[in-house]
Amino acid sequence: MRYKYLMLLIVPVLLLSCKKETIYHPPPPPPPVDTTATPVLLKEIIIPHVPSPYYHFEYNAAGKVVFASFASDFKRYDVFYNWDRISEMRNNIIINKDRLQYSYDNEGRVFLINFADSAGSVYQRIFLNYDGRKLFNLKWEHKIAGGFIIERTMAMLYYADGNLEQITDHRLPVNTQVESTVIDRFEGYDDKINVDGFDLLHPGFFEHLFLLPDVQLQKNNPGKLTHTGDGTHYTIDFSYTYDNRNVPLIKTGELLYLNGNTAGQRFTETTMYTYY
Repeated sequence: MRYKYLMLLIVPVLLLSCKKETIYHPPPPPPPVDTTATPVLLKEIIIPHVPSPYYHFEYNAAGKVVFASFASDFKRYDVFYNWDRISEMRNNIIINKDRLQYSYDNEGRVFLINFADSAGSVYQRIFLNYDGRKLFNLKWEHKIAGGFIIERTMAMLYYADGNLEQITDHRLPVNTQVESTVIDRFEGYDDKINVDGFDLLHPGFFEHLFLLPDVQLQKNNPGKLTHTGDGTHYTIDFSYTYDNRNVPLIKTGELLYLNGNTAGQRFTETTMYTYY
């Protein structure tokens, strides 16, 4: 995250009239800006009992991500830019050299990401749609003989404050994929800084991670998640420990299963965050 600072220069204005002169007194200046604030650069997300670190990020001097890895280097991405926009993410593990190629609309928003193999052949693509600056839906398409077919969609709803209210993930019966729809609803947001909202667009362990630096699904941290739809239903009640910058150090989730053979069972999950 980066902060922009605005310096205000207030100059008294002298108003003249033909009969008398009056002096305009400007309002008092705003409180001083805290110029000691520094960007929050997420380093790692660590989740016990899964390959760790689950996410790892490295940055350049301007605070832009230049390297990202997932699941203890199960996937490793070098991130390239055209000016200040991501142009490509390249997976650089031995057995996979896929490239994620970004295209932008006239408003500077990512509207298309092509997934190409090491030979440059596009085998999957994502279309992104917005309402203003808010991302509202995504459409995954998979290449088949003769063209592309839709294999998955995501749709988002937001609260008035800009935080994500609901995300609906629909997978279609393409290849061996079973058709399903799941809905995640978030509520009880706090007023602290969210750093892991990008993970909501990367729900599949074997799917590519893609970064959207200008997209903010969650400004703050939710207090509760309710997961419904096809398959297992559950709720997670979250609590957080923060540092002095109001970013989370530890997230604790109390999960309760709502249906099936595990209905009524509970367990606790923990997520830890480190920063530069």
